[in-house]
Amino acid sequence: METNNITDTIVNSLNTIFKSLQDSLDGNVFKILDEITFINTDILDNSYFSNLLSDKANGIILIANALLFAVLIYYAISHLFSHFSMSNSSQSPLQFISKFVLCALLINFSQFICEQIIYIFSLVTDCVRNIGLSFFSINISFSFWSEQVNDVFLTETFPAINLFTFSGILKSFLCFGSINLLFTYSLRYIFIKILILFFPFAILSICLDSTKWIFKMWLKNFASLLFVQIIVSVILLITISLKYTFTDTTIKVLYIGTLFALMKANSFIREFFSGFATDVTNGFNSMRNLLG
Repeated sequence: METNNITDTIVNSLNTIFKSLQDSLDGNVFKILDEITFINTDILDNSYFSNLLSDKANGIILIANALLFAVLIYYAISHLFSHFSMSNSSQSPLQFISKFVLCALLINFSQFICEQIIYIFSLVTDCVRNIGLSFFSINISFSFWSEQVNDVFLTETFPAINLFTFSGILKSFLCFGSINLLFTYSLRYIFIKILILFFPFAILSICLDSTKWIFKMWLKNFASLLFVQIIVSVILLITISLKYTFTDTTIKVLYIGTLFALMKANSFIREFFSGFATDVTNGFNSMRNLLG
């Protein structure tokens, strides 16, 4: 009898601890995920960040313009020496001047161009999310998905999660998986910020044929990171619509599939675009293999 009481006490304690963790995650993680995943032009509204990118007297634009003139001097010297060495220059002076003028314009309007690229991806994302609003009268977001998950797992019959049941095990996967999502999309957010700051230098690389691959790499990585939010919107849209098709038990299992799909969304885009990877799980596995 005492053994049963001790067991019940341990089980109840673990369930209480898990409930506190679950409430904390539901109240914080998914709201943050909505803010850092669905990126729009507000990412440029930070005053310090905006000044760093737009200030032509002290910011990155000044450095990029200085390097642009350094490239001009480099081309002039290399083109002059090409006459003495009897070697043909990779591009004619007219081609270089055309690229130089174009790069000068693009560099000085880099913030506006970056803002429009972000706006296009944000517009497509909003279109996908508005489908859910039109057909299901719901807002496609992590917060709503979290509410839907709790509605399925927490019912009037079972108002609390028991870790030692099938539903409890599935819910624990969802809770701890949400932390992985937070790290993954936080890393993506930081990478997007870094690429925005590097945009003027990416434009600068267009001037020379030997360096234009830098701009292509920048564009591919930037587009792939922004495209992730469109895939996430589609995944959430499909998942939310499944609730009206399957039973609660099946939906619980499919929510686990949704979690892994959200984790692997960046990996899918990376393979499609060959861009940056922000999959935290892959990073942890690489570190473990290195240490092992």
